[in-house]
Amino acid sequence: MFAYIQERAAHKRQMGKISSSDVYLATAVHFRRFLAGRRCRLSDLTATLVADFRCFLQAEGLKVNTINSYLSSLRAVYHAACHDGRVSLRRDPFLNLKLRRETTAKRAVPAALMQRVASFSTSVLRPEQELAVDLATFSFLACGMPFVDMAYLTRHNIRGKELVYNRRKTGVQIRMEITAGMWQIIRKYASSAASRPYLFPILPSGSSSHAQYKYRLAVFNRHLKDLGVRLHFPTELTSYVIRHSWASAALRCHVPVAVISQALGHTSEKTTRCYLSELDVSELAKANRKVAGSIDRLVREKWKRKDTYL
Repeated sequence: MFAYIQERAAHKRQMGKISSSDVYLATAVHFRRFLAGRRCRLSDLTATLVADFRCFLQAEGLKVNTINSYLSSLRAVYHAACHDGRVSLRRDPFLNLKLRRETTAKRAVPAALMQRVASFSTSVLRPEQELAVDLATFSFLACGMPFVDMAYLTRHNIRGKELVYNRRKTGVQIRMEITAGMWQIIRKYASSAASRPYLFPILPSGSSSHAQYKYRLAVFNRHLKDLGVRLHFPTELTSYVIRHSWASAALRCHVPVAVISQALGHTSEKTTRCYLSELDVSELAKANRKVAGSIDRLVREKWKRKDTYL
């Protein structure tokens, strides 16, 4: 059983679905602990055993959505084994399994707090901390761009006055206007960009591993947490908070949900997706000016006299 889970995890990794692969392996670790030395083949899975595994995970104090991820992964592995002919499907042990996602607490902060991040003086910071402030500001200016997408931006993503890239998570193409503030941050790191493939000094040159990316994300969030403490944020500042804050600010500015969905690169709403394909990039630029215009001006003023960056 565990050999097959590892096989499926390796397959996911080869397909570039690193997060799914990691969840499969984590599921195997928890299921092995649940068995406590007992032997179990995939064909031995029953509805009762699955229910007991769920209770075990609950007793471990894991959150609902985490438990759902492990059960969903185990179900996916079982069904893959059935499809491959490794298991004869007589009665699906997951037939009556209901996975209801728990709504996570909203962690957005007002745009006024993001203005404090953008105007924060970086002269007292170490280079790595300064980079974190710049990336946090760039993320908000770029419609809540995720850290992973910032990390892999290259010169080729700049097309005239637009930034064009594909979400690494969903594959959806994002097109947006590069604001004056975004240009300031891009140019600040342009002088050192010649020696690396990416716009920002996040990942090492050459082939970067998923482990290296995860490490850099952890470092980024650690610096954001420290920054939030310095600025007396009411909630812990993370890369997710910045992304969610842009979406919440856009909604408060009465930006249509369809435009917000396009900016975030979401694919869950099929009807919205069909409508979004007809939207022009100018609508997104107009929406982003409403949300991040004041911060963009702050960045422009902050570096107005730093000609060495331009």
